[in-house]
Amino acid sequence: MVNKMEERGDIASDDISTLTNALRDCELNGTATKVEKIFREKFGTSQTGKQSKEQLDVRVNPSNQDTGAVEPAKATDSEDTQRPSSDKLKKTAGKRNTAAVKPAKATDSKKTTRPCIDKSKKTDGKGTTEAVAPINLNCVKIEATDSKAKQQSIIDQLKEAADKGTPINSLLLDTSFRTIDESGSITLHSGLILPLFSTLTVLTVWTEKGRVMTETELTGFLKYGSKSTQLTVLGFQYCDLPSLSSSTKVLEGIQTKGLKVSWVDTAHCLDTSSGSWEMEHIDTVREGCGVGIAMRKHWRKETQELQIKTLQFASENEIPVRILRLDECYRSVTSDGTKITLQSGQTLPALSSVKIINITTENGRKIPADEFAHLLNFANKSRIIEVLRFQGCELPPTLSASSIPPEMKSRNFKVSWLCAGHCFDLNLRTWKIADLGTIRESCGLGVPINKHCSSHMHKLQTHFLTVASQNNVPIAFISLGDSFRAVDDTTGSIILESGVMLPRLSSLGKLSINESGRELIEEEVNDLVNYSSQCSELHFYWCFLPWSVPTDRFPAHLRSGKFLVLWKPEYKEEFTLDLASGRWVNHATKMALTEKEYQDMLVRFRLEYK
Repeated sequence: MVNKMEERGDIASDDISTLTNALRDCELNGTATKVEKIFREKFGTSQTGKQSKEQLDVRVNPSNQDTGAVEPAKATDSEDTQRPSSDKLKKTAGKRNTAAVKPAKATDSKKTTRPCIDKSKKTDGKGTTEAVAPINLNCVKIEATDSKAKQQSIIDQLKEAADKGTPINSLLLDTSFRTIDESGSITLHSGLILPLFSTLTVLTVWTEKGRVMTETELTGFLKYGSKSTQLTVLGFQYCDLPSLSSSTKVLEGIQTKGLKVSWVDTAHCLDTSSGSWEMEHIDTVREGCGVGIAMRKHWRKETQELQIKTLQFASENEIPVRILRLDECYRSVTSDGTKITLQSGQTLPALSSVKIINITTENGRKIPADEFAHLLNFANKSRIIEVLRFQGCELPPTLSASSIPPEMKSRNFKVSWLCAGHCFDLNLRTWKIADLGTIRESCGLGVPINKHCSSHMHKLQTHFLTVASQNNVPIAFISLGDSFRAVDDTTGSIILESGVMLPRLSSLGKLSINESGRELIEEEVNDLVNYSSQCSELHFYWCFLPWSVPTDRFPAHLRSGKFLVLWKPEYKEEFTLDLASGRWVNHATKMALTEKEYQDMLVRFRLEYK
């Protein structure tokens, strides 16, 4: 793979982003991290160069029928790997013009390598030490997954750089931000306080996807920006931001300072004279559309208005939108496919310049054949459409010949049903097994198999999961939502409520049994443990299990390994199974569940579900 990338020119001495993104798409996150570390240590620069805005093509082999044969595909789209760098946010900074959107002046600024500051070890407060690599001041990242000791080391190195007057090009808070008060004091999820850095130029905040930020929090960040003497760009992504009153005092300081406040999710910037969000540069729109626009379920109606405004502007100016995500905010589509109505009541017109449309509905929603056809028509109105994806819903098994016009058949864009691992053939008007890239993407998301879904959908799901297992594709988890009937004595397969059989899967990581109000007997628990013997975890939710589970029928490797059996019968209680004794242990107290506690819990359970 590396040799082929070198031949195509995808890998250079200053850019390995294509390689690392491909490794992550192949579920090789650990390898990608090692590659980035080696690159950083060798060259002393940011581990990835310019991020590609263009999505790698994923091809479906038309000859693949439901035989289990799949064609390897190039890296599939990932929301995480397409986040913009904070350097790009800085690049789009320029003179504000709120009257109209206009092209920004071209800049020719080359990144200069900042000095590295070395801190070899840092204690975590418990007497142990952790080796910490020296940071590169061109692009510093504090991630939520970093240990508290690592975060403290990064903060210390940043403080040392600022005290010495050394420029800090950018700092990214990657889902590590927890709260901020009106005075501008930032607290991380680890509990650490992020101080002001006098030489910091760009601060970028990535929140948990879908977070709704309050006016107090936005004001706090503006206060932080006004205190930071060198800060020129403050960027936000994956969150919903409010507008501010023009009387907000902090706006005066920001306006005087000339700080640019960018909101990537809408491709808008804060107008510091009015406190509202405005499109000001076509480059900002290109940047936002290059990342993609995600419309979230719980976001403000005003936010969706801004996003629709951006999308319409992109279509009118032939700006490619890499991906449009409708995350549980889709309500309906018109019969001519010209408009989608969102849950908020906002209307999204058909777009001519979107490449990928991803529609995620609430779990279990059934989309009938006519509505499915209208959504195909909506996607077909984009002159550059490549992929239409569905997740969380149930789609019809076929469509009538009249519902797919010849022009749409000739374009043959990809229509994938992620939770079923299949793609819709526009010419044959039926579902076929997806390519390996789509299967890998589906398995990485996890697969819910719910009771209310049809046997047709269950058959598609078990088919693609079998193909995934045969091709050693890791399956993150399978969640059985009130759909487990029994384990077949002969084959060891799970029998779903629809009667469809789910065979044992060698590449399955976790199995979750969600059976609301059901009391499972000892034999059923043993059967599920044996079914999951190749997994790392087995979870039970909202059901009731025996007080103890004899483990003599468990495979020997489970009793001696790290197999986890978790049981959560109610919100406040969570237990793990001691594989040696067969007793349940309270996850919080680490104490074995007593018979009295068990009987009291059983009474509450039966009252809840009677």
